[in-house]
Amino acid sequence: MSEIIRLESRVFVLFVLHGICLLLCSDVLRSWRIAVSHGPLWTGLEDFVFWCAAALRTFVLIFLYQDGILRLYTAAAMALGMLLYHKIASRWVVKGISEALCRIVSLFVWTYKKLDIFRQKTVAKFVRKAYTGNSNREGNV
Repeated sequence: MSEIIRLESRVFVLFVLHGICLLLCSDVLRSWRIAVSHGPLWTGLEDFVFWCAAALRTFVLIFLYQDGILRLYTAAAMALGMLLYHKIASRWVVKGISEALCRIVSLFVWTYKKLDIFRQKTVAKFVRKAYTGNSNREGNV
């Protein structure tokens, strides 16, 4: 096999992996939205930042490996990677990551509630001591 064909094969595999990576990151973002509810403004902002970063990464790869020329086989490779990932693994990845994130968020919420209860009890105890302590001091003076 000639060196040019080897290089083009590596670039093809690289862009297949890039397509997989793009959808994997998109699935992580979807899982985050499942675990933590978002409003439309926040969701739009996340999408905008994600797709700008994805476009920048794609541009850098095309610039580095194809001298800035978008070739049909690189676009096809990205689409193939996205299609393969979507058909093979996307469903399980979203389910697994969203379950893990839901558990982590639930743990944080539970810890926050316990700390808040502890804080409320501690503050109430100090307030009671302050009021009962003041009345005792006034009687001794």
